[in-house]
Amino acid sequence: MLVAPAGLAAGCTSSTSGLVDHPAGSSSLAHVGDTLDLKTGSGRPFQLTVTQVVDPAKGSGSSPASGRRYVAVLLQFSNTASHELSGNANADADLVASGGRTYVPAHVTLKDCGSALPQYQAAPGKTTNSCVAFEVGKSADITKVQFYPAAGAATDYGEWLVP
Repeated sequence: MLVAPAGLAAGCTSSTSGLVDHPAGSSSLAHVGDTLDLKTGSGRPFQLTVTQVVDPAKGSGSSPASGRRYVAVLLQFSNTASHELSGNANADADLVASGGRTYVPAHVTLKDCGSALPQYQAAPGKTTNSCVAFEVGKSADITKVQFYPAAGAATDYGEWLVP
């Protein structure tokens, strides 16, 4: 089991579909545990940390399809704006495997997420946690976690390398 805590790179979530097209913007590349300054679709600032990637992760009442595994990505949002921050990380996050295949969230509940859900909400000056579940090929070598605010509608995005 790979558990990438703060300070290491990480990533997780699932999809049997192929590629996701996101806007070309100025990306910041980081490692698990690093915090990136990002902006929402309306330009409001926030900070995002990929705190941990659990690979493989355990399903809560479900199992991955044959030949697949679950991955959990734990996120921490810090609201640095003067307005409430809210969203659904299932619309914003994806995983990239070696070779460029992109996996989108699986919409399953994982034990490794604890009480953290994909939905997040934070008042100004506050932080909140979120978790995104992915289902990837059993032999997929996950290399990045990507986060595109506002489901890719923002001009900003972040990438975290997975060891």
